[in-house]
Amino acid sequence: MRELTARSPDAWADVDLTFTQLRALFVLASADHPVRVSDLARRLGMSLASASALSDRLVRLEYVGRQTDPSDRRAVLLELAAKGSRLLRRLEQRSNAQLARALRGMTPNEREALATTVRAFVRVLSIGPRASARPPMKRSA
Repeated sequence: MRELTARSPDAWADVDLTFTQLRALFVLASADHPVRVSDLARRLGMSLASASALSDRLVRLEYVGRQTDPSDRRAVLLELAAKGSRLLRRLEQRSNAQLARALRGMTPNEREALATTVRAFVRVLSIGPRASARPPMKRSA
């Protein structure tokens, strides 16, 4: 639920970053080690060139730190800088407040129904993908 509210446009409307740039910050924040630009590209579903340009901009804005991978001098490692951590912390605080307001506006029955639904949602997600008899849907361009 926090991620849903944190990713809502109202939560980051005053931030001078694109949604993709914010997604990159979330990816870096969730990693327990520096991330290669190529891995960031894969996780964001973009080309290496796009991820490189994205990371260059975030480094210039001081949201991200960059270093050369000591095990492979050709690879670049990215990690969240202090400014990026502060921004994400502020967005999380704002989304927590937004979520708290929404919960206070619900009736006890609505809160219980939401809790039941969220538990089911988490349970289904934790099971992982299941084999489906249906063919995968085609994406339109």
